[in-house]
Amino acid sequence: MVKIKIDLGQREKLKRLHTATHIINFSLREILGNHVWQNGSNLKTEIGSLDVTHYENLTIDEIQKVEKLANKVIFENRKVTIEELDRAEAEKKYGFILYQGGAIPQKTLRVVKVFDNDIEACGGLHMESTGGIGMVKIVDTQKIQDGVVRVKFVVNEYALDFVASQQKILKEVEQVFSVDETSVVKTSEKFFNEWKKLGKQVDKLKDELKMVYLESIKNSKENEFKLNGDFDMGFLMDIFNKAIIDKTSFKLVSDKFIVATPDAEVKNFKKEIDKKKFKIYVV
Repeated sequence: MVKIKIDLGQREKLKRLHTATHIINFSLREILGNHVWQNGSNLKTEIGSLDVTHYENLTIDEIQKVEKLANKVIFENRKVTIEELDRAEAEKKYGFILYQGGAIPQKTLRVVKVFDNDIEACGGLHMESTGGIGMVKIVDTQKIQDGVVRVKFVVNEYALDFVASQQKILKEVEQVFSVDETSVVKTSEKFFNEWKKLGKQVDKLKDELKMVYLESIKNSKENEFKLNGDFDMGFLMDIFNKAIIDKTSFKLVSDKFIVATPDAEVKNFKKEIDKKKFKIYVV
C-alpha cells in the first residue's frame, strides 16, 4: 500500500510559477525579438529560472520592460486554456513554437495557451487565469553560455519580499551616507572616486616603504628582518623576491606571516607552506 498526500499549498505555488514562466517567455520574445526561444527551465516553489536564446545579458532597461509587460498580462487576468490535440493537428494549428519546452514524444499533445500570448505543449501545473499569479519580479539575469541567457524570477509573496528587501537595503545605504534616495547614486560615486584616489596614494606609499625596507635589508648583515605592520602576503613577497638577489639566507617577519629561505630557522608558527625555493609560515 502506498499513501500519497498532495501539498495543496506547494501545488498552488508551482502553478503560479509555472504559468509565470510562459508569460515571461512571451514577454522576453516581445521585448528582445523573435530569436528568443526557450532553452530550458528550473522551477522551485520559491523561485524559477528560464533559459532563453539571446546573444547578451539583459540591460536594466530591458529587464524593466519585460517585467512591465509580464505584469500587464497578469493584472489583466487573461484566460489560461488547456486542450489536448493530436500532434499533426496541433502542429498544423500552432506550428513548431509548441516545442519551446523541448521535444515531446507523445502522439497527443497537451497544449497550454496563456490567452494568445504564449502557446506551448506542456505537462505542468497551471493557473486557470493569470490574475492569480500575483506580481512577478525578475531578480537576476546572467549569460550562462554563448547565446543563452538565464532569467531568474519570483512571484506573489516572494516578489513582494524581494522588493521589500531591496527597499530595506536602499534605506540602510541612505542612513550610511545621510542622504535621501535621490542622492544615493551621486554620493556613492563621490565616495568611490575618493576611495580610488586614496587607494592610489596608499599604493604609492607602500612602494616607497618597500624601497626603504629593501635598502635596509641590503645594507644589513642580519638574516632576520622585522616589518612593523599588518602587511599582507603580497607586500612581503615583493620585498622577498627583490631581496633574494643580494641575500641567500634570510627571513622576513610580519605580524601575520613569515617568508623565509628553506635553510632559515623559524619557530612558533601555526602553519608551514613549503614552496621549495622559499617557505611561508602563518604565525
